[in-house]
Amino acid sequence: MDSRLNPTSPTSPTGPTNPAGPANRISAGSPAGSSSDTTAISESSADQPPQSSKSSRPLEPPQPSRRSVLAAAGLLPLLPTVKPFGAPAAPKKKTATFAVSYTDFAAVTPSYLTPTQCWNSLGLDDTNRLYINWTSTRSDGREDTALFRYNPYTGGKQFLGSFIDVATAQDNIRTGEQIPKGHTRIVQVGRKLYMASQGFHDFKGAITDLPNYRGAHLFRYDLDTGAFDDISKGLPGGVVIKNEGIVALSYSPEHKLLVCLSHPHGKIILFDPATNTIKKTVTGIPWAMNKMVSREIVVTRTGKIYTYRGPEDPSLRENTNPVWVYDIATGSFTNTGVSLKGGFWNGQAVTADRNKIYLSTVTGNLYRLDVATGAFTALGSFIDPVDYNHAKKFRVMYFYGIEMTADEKQILGWPIISPTAGSGGGGTRLVSYSIPNNKATKQFDSPIAAFTGSNHRDPQGRFYQAAFDWDHNCKLSILTPQ
Repeated sequence: MDSRLNPTSPTSPTGPTNPAGPANRISAGSPAGSSSDTTAISESSADQPPQSSKSSRPLEPPQPSRRSVLAAAGLLPLLPTVKPFGAPAAPKKKTATFAVSYTDFAAVTPSYLTPTQCWNSLGLDDTNRLYINWTSTRSDGREDTALFRYNPYTGGKQFLGSFIDVATAQDNIRTGEQIPKGHTRIVQVGRKLYMASQGFHDFKGAITDLPNYRGAHLFRYDLDTGAFDDISKGLPGGVVIKNEGIVALSYSPEHKLLVCLSHPHGKIILFDPATNTIKKTVTGIPWAMNKMVSREIVVTRTGKIYTYRGPEDPSLRENTNPVWVYDIATGSFTNTGVSLKGGFWNGQAVTADRNKIYLSTVTGNLYRLDVATGAFTALGSFIDPVDYNHAKKFRVMYFYGIEMTADEKQILGWPIISPTAGSGGGGTRLVSYSIPNNKATKQFDSPIAAFTGSNHRDPQGRFYQAAFDWDHNCKLSILTPQ
């Protein structure tokens, strides 16, 4: 998708073998700043939600968490009063290439909602207003997803509604039902924005409790009228898919179809927004422990849809897994014979001509897909060689999204790095990857832990991501080239 998302316009503690080193082509069969004070404009006249019962949500199965991994690495919490990098030394002072600023939505957030996190659920409309979905805790204890809008030209902010509020108003909510994720990109088709939901947090372990969850909703926001609808209410069971969530969403302008990826089973759902009907549901790559569905689905101009599974645990970064491809025209779903590593896909950036797609993984590997040939090229780990080759052997622990500059010469991102030898140091650092030079360079550090979202760039070259400290301190990050 383009920057506006508008299709119409360790097994081994040392990790990967090379940090953004010589590119390695993988063929079939060969494994491989300051806070912003902005004008608050709220469209919501009511500060209270519809009445609903308290949660009866079942407990999720026990599972390892990012929090436990980061705590063991000494990276939780990451506090602004502590320099996140004790070693290696911070980059030498130089003329800044990028500047970052932050703003939040506190002034327009209803009193019954407390934002906690956001996982890639952002989008820009065709007038370059930014939309973001924040997982939020309601005053009745249920988790919800709240949609906000930010106008970078006026500084205006608006709360547009929450998933539970919309579904409740349209009689498509069950007693105690929670909708904690908005995990998908916010995709514009015509004059409407689409976003899908997940009624649970990630399944990192067994999925025996999956039948306890109702399923995924699909929401639509009308840019002209402001109507916010749960369009899945007319589907069987009132959901896009039963007992699962939708973790990724894209659009094929050539076939005029929304493409959804389910979690945890990785099914591909083709949805026609013109008729609000599901055209096809394709069985995905089989689920297996430590083979989690990617948070990105790759939809190409050739009508090919690429999917991939991989681990999230950094200790399993060397595990390889195959890429599969679905052909919309023929209906075939096949193993490409190409295997990648670094965990599941967690970010993508697409060139303007849609001929090349850059993909990042959750533990920091970077790949390039040549759309015409289907070839994947391994570009190394998204970390400066100075950090990678340091005595403490810094590696990317987690990585949640990438951005591409307008000249298509750099990829930007905020990996969380940690030593795999010795102790001390680590944190979240802005890294720029030069495409012509195939080299990653550290820029500066952040006191905020996690940055999520990919390829949300406006015509001024500003990049937008969610920034937060796992369950609080929720900000909109604005990265600006200098």
